Amino acid sequence: MTPPRTLLSVRLDPALAEALERYCLQTGQTRSHIVQQGLAQYLLEQSGPTLGSLAEAVLPAAPKRAGRAARPSRQRRFRDYVREKRRR
Repeated sequence: MTPPRTLLSVRLDPALAEALERYCLQTGQTRSHIVQQGLAQYLLEQSGPTLGSLAEAVLPAAPKRAGRAARPSRQRRFRDYVREKRRR
C-alpha cells in the first residue's frame, strides 16, 4: 500500500506559469513532476552538504586500476580510511 500524498496548491506568476507550460509541452512531463523535482533539488541544495559529499571530500581518492576492476565502494573506502587512521 502506498502512503497518501499531500496536495499542495501554489500560486504562480503568469510568466512563470507560461514557462512551466511550455517546458512541459516540450518535454512531455507533467507540471506536478517538474515542480516535485525542482522542490526536491532546492531543498537538497538548501540543506547543506550531505554525509556522502563530506566523505568524498575527506577520503583519499580511490587508486586507478587497469582493466575492468570496479572502484571500491564509498563505504569500503571510508572503512579502510578509518582503520588506517586508527593504526597511526
